Amino acid sequence: MDFLPATLLSAFIYTFTTLVPVINPFSGAMFFVTLSSHLSDSDRAYVAGRIAIFSFVILVVCLFAGHLILGFFGISVGVLRCAGGLVLFAAGWNALNAPSHDEGSKEPPLALPRSRLKAMAFYPFTLPLTTGPGAIAVTVALGTTLPYTASNLGGTILAILATVLVIWICFRYSDRVSRSVGAAGADALARIFAFILICLGVSIFWQGFSELWLQLGQK
Repeated sequence: MDFLPATLLSAFIYTFTTLVPVINPFSGAMFFVTLSSHLSDSDRAYVAGRIAIFSFVILVVCLFAGHLILGFFGISVGVLRCAGGLVLFAAGWNALNAPSHDEGSKEPPLALPRSRLKAMAFYPFTLPLTTGPGAIAVTVALGTTLPYTASNLGGTILAILATVLVIWICFRYSDRVSRSVGAAGADALARIFAFILICLGVSIFWQGFSELWLQLGQK
């Protein structure tokens, strides 16, 4: 297996610039603030760290064995998009109808057990909000198209690590935005991003439904 620094750098740049726009951790951080407003700062930091770890595991598994797993269960990318879109729609709908947080509410957020925080970090924050159907499909495609050389694998793994680092930074410090705009502004932003999350869910579902409909028409 050949190891070439130029090939490693090329694989790193290609993977990083492909994953970051699809995952879009910057907008995901805003959704994270919306859905984690009931958490304390320490719990939010813990969940952000777990999201980064879970995202890394999912991306690496999809890179090396994603096509095998989807093929074994007979799951197409279209079905994956439909399911992910429905989950995002449900999460956005719950956030949109959540009670408002006013300025007079000074009660500290309840501390949740670590098991509950881990489950929350995986669903819905990691899957499907962060590493959703788009990220999974792209990573599976990377695993099936890039040649299996030491340079390509090294660059791809480093790019995944860099992507996960960006995810952690965005999610960990996302609450700075809500603090700067105050309780009323944070509540307004929460409603706006909850509605956008619903729209994203519909968009992803429609993409998957369109793919399945085209496949049905070809038969």
